[in-house]
Amino acid sequence: MKNLLKVTLVIALAAGLTACKKNVKDDANADMMTGTTTEMVLQETTVEEEEVVPTQASLGVVHFALDKYNLSAEARKIVEANAKAIKAQAAGADYTVVVEGNCDSRGTIAYNIALGEKRANEVKAYYVRLGIPAANISTVSYGKEKPICYENTQSCWAKNRRADTILTVK
Repeated sequence: MKNLLKVTLVIALAAGLTACKKNVKDDANADMMTGTTTEMVLQETTVEEEEVVPTQASLGVVHFALDKYNLSAEARKIVEANAKAIKAQAAGADYTVVVEGNCDSRGTIAYNIALGEKRANEVKAYYVRLGIPAANISTVSYGKEKPICYENTQSCWAKNRRADTILTVK
């Protein structure tokens, strides 16, 4: 008896669900036959220009002798190669060049900031002589605050006495 009741409930449930099924094809035909129309609304969208993300490139690093800011022959070659790269990468674009002057860990903070500034300005002046507009070049001195080598050795100190050039093309 219990089984018969379960079978009857399952059949009734299945019949009820089948009766509720909507016939989409018949509904679409009925709309067309009765003259009702379905309106399609198009939403106007505007395409915004993509924001231009500046690209940065680090160029060749210029190294300096102890307590010096003059450009050696080798340093001039590096700056000349950097100037060619700047002209090639920034042709027809808006760009900025930042020259960062750095020193080794010896000396006072004030002395190293001043020396780093002289190094950065010397590199900037050579860029200007090579045809890079001075208005596009800025300088900053980090003194001894941005080392790339942390050992207290001559070779490590030599790596930190440098001017980095960073090109940003907008």
